[in-house]
Amino acid sequence: MIIHHWDTDGIASAAIFIKKRGEDKLFTPKIGNFFLDEGDFHTVAKSERINILDMNLPDAGRLCEHAEVYIYDHHRAERVDCAKEHYNPYLRGEHYPSCTTVLMERFEYPPDYLVALGVVGDLGPKAKELKRWDILKTMEKKGITYDMLKRAAELLDSSFKLMKRDEVVENVHLVLQGLDAILSAEHLQKNVEKINAEIDNWVSKAELRGHYYFLKMRSPYQLISAITRKLAWELGKPAIVVNEKEDRDEFYIRSPDANFNALPLIDMAKTMGYRAGGKREVMGAILPKGEGDKLAQKVLEVLKW
Repeated sequence: MIIHHWDTDGIASAAIFIKKRGEDKLFTPKIGNFFLDEGDFHTVAKSERINILDMNLPDAGRLCEHAEVYIYDHHRAERVDCAKEHYNPYLRGEHYPSCTTVLMERFEYPPDYLVALGVVGDLGPKAKELKRWDILKTMEKKGITYDMLKRAAELLDSSFKLMKRDEVVENVHLVLQGLDAILSAEHLQKNVEKINAEIDNWVSKAELRGHYYFLKMRSPYQLISAITRKLAWELGKPAIVVNEKEDRDEFYIRSPDANFNALPLIDMAKTMGYRAGGKREVMGAILPKGEGDKLAQKVLEVLKW
């Protein structure tokens, strides 16, 4: 079984894994859960081999009791000793831009549109600034532009943003058909139209507080990451967003500042008992309903904003 993240990097990583290791059953956790709830756990634990891609699952150790576990990732993580293989450059002190670049290295996979999709999906415009990887230049030589990759990533991400879990898994097979197949997918284009209207509505309501944006929103969709990215990347200022859902609160903070470090915030959120994760530039957390403001206030105190 392949357990993969629901975003473009996770989808492209699953596609690369299929090409290198053969077809396998695909699974993505319930969208918004960076962990396996009990239902998901029992579903995947029935497999003899579990390959985890682009996710730092806290459940990996438990899965070892039921199956052979292999992990390929680029997020901040601690080594899972029981895994048959845990290949994550972070464990040796290196930061890779995407899980697709990790798989490219581990399996000697040639740089192609799948690798580039993962990079652009995770980094957006910052993908143009990468020095170690010249994937975008390689793609340009093949007639694939950054704008094409960005659009494809937007289309692929539309499935999880609208909470279409089955469609996320179907997208793995779609990307294997090529970049043109993604760009011409009408159902994904309709998704994006709906999403853009929702994002623009909430971004317009963000409050500028000095040098950062703050937004409290209520949306059933998985848009908090996209909204935080737009505020940070397009408006150029750090952004804190709290989404109050029916059953939980979601929290995100992202900064366009290269010196920003969200890693201590992740640790702090975990010590407060929340499920949190991310990278240097971003932290996301899932909280009990009604506790979004509490974490936001604590983050602001730590950052002295």
